[in-house]
Amino acid sequence: MFDVNIGYNGSENFASGHQFGLFPAVSGAWNLAEEKFIQDNLKWMDMFKFRYSYGKVGNDYMPIRFPYLASFTTDPARGYNWGDIESNNSFSSLAYSIIASNSITWEVATKHNMGLDFSLFGDKFGGALDYFHEQRDGIYMTRDFMPPSVGILPAAAPRANVGSTLNKGFDGQLKFSQQINKVNLTVRGTMVYSRNEILEADEQYSNYPYVRRAGFRVNQNKGLVALGLFKDYEDIRNSPVQSFGRVAPGDIKYKDINGDGAIDDNDIVPVGATRFPNLTYGFGLSANWKGFDASVLFQGAGKSSFFINGYTVYPFSSGDWGNILTDVVESNRWILGENEDVNAMYPRLSYNGSANNYRASSYWLRESSYMRLKTVDAGYTFPKVFTNRMGIKTMRLYLMGTNLLTFSSFKLWDPEMNSTNGQQYPLSKTITMGLNLNL
Repeated sequence: MFDVNIGYNGSENFASGHQFGLFPAVSGAWNLAEEKFIQDNLKWMDMFKFRYSYGKVGNDYMPIRFPYLASFTTDPARGYNWGDIESNNSFSSLAYSIIASNSITWEVATKHNMGLDFSLFGDKFGGALDYFHEQRDGIYMTRDFMPPSVGILPAAAPRANVGSTLNKGFDGQLKFSQQINKVNLTVRGTMVYSRNEILEADEQYSNYPYVRRAGFRVNQNKGLVALGLFKDYEDIRNSPVQSFGRVAPGDIKYKDINGDGAIDDNDIVPVGATRFPNLTYGFGLSANWKGFDASVLFQGAGKSSFFINGYTVYPFSSGDWGNILTDVVESNRWILGENEDVNAMYPRLSYNGSANNYRASSYWLRESSYMRLKTVDAGYTFPKVFTNRMGIKTMRLYLMGTNLLTFSSFKLWDPEMNSTNGQQYPLSKTITMGLNLNL
């Protein structure tokens, strides 16, 4: 099986000469189970199809329309007196608010996909497995790192197709069905794993490659590396100077990554994973026997981490306003004269905040992987003999629970909320009993 598709698309967002793009795609597949030598010898193989596809896709979305048109604004700060030197009459000048980007064109995604679809033993066991590889070139970005010698104000920086990313991974789904006596069982599972990388980004040169975006993942967490808490003032004097405000025993101690004897923004490195999960999965079981049926569904996510912060995590960082997490009170925290543990879960308390302690760092990094019992559903469908007498086609009584259990190493709040401070409404745990009637 072969398929060829060619798209020739145009967009009004681009200047003349850059408006149109050619985006071809081709795919092919071979169902091995349709071959005669398989049908004669491996009759249990219902389908076994290999497939591959390659194609290009164009994207013309951008935050502002018509970037090839310049925009101007009045600028009182650069005013002038026109032929009226002795008076105070000042006239505003015109300045660029957006510089025209005439060569902006399509962002292009080049996609490869290899897959296998299979069904075996009379469709008792089946599924699909895929490997995907996608590279995006010409990503639309603002030129944030133009040298000052160009003479362009940062607010008026031009745009260009300068970004590039790579995303690859695999996904799959499996199904197994079996009848045991009069009980029909079905087990299903699905999983997606992906890993991306920034290949090119508009950024300035640095002597420290780890401060750049290129070479790391999209949404990669970056922060300081914490070595624990300062033991005493002698420990502070013998450590590199930390440039985030005054420190005292019980404050967070950071690692000097570049070895220059000072802790500053040049010591910020990639830590942990990305904030959004690189792994998602789900699996479930369903069964029915006579009129009874039941199903269970689990879902989960992994390969992700995030920094906790905010006044719920940093007690008294906003003065005497705000709540304090129970975990801060009950967990191991540094207390002068009582618990001067350099490995405590929380640093010393400070009123109105601590610029040193509240930096994004491995100290506040948390793993956000979880697995949740998403739904449990059980029901009974009344027999036709009973429902026909009542003039009802079908009638099912059921009991369903949603978000019943969550398994995670992170306990402060629901990790699926994707919140750094827990100040969002969590998912509700619900139990529902109902009756479905089909008249």
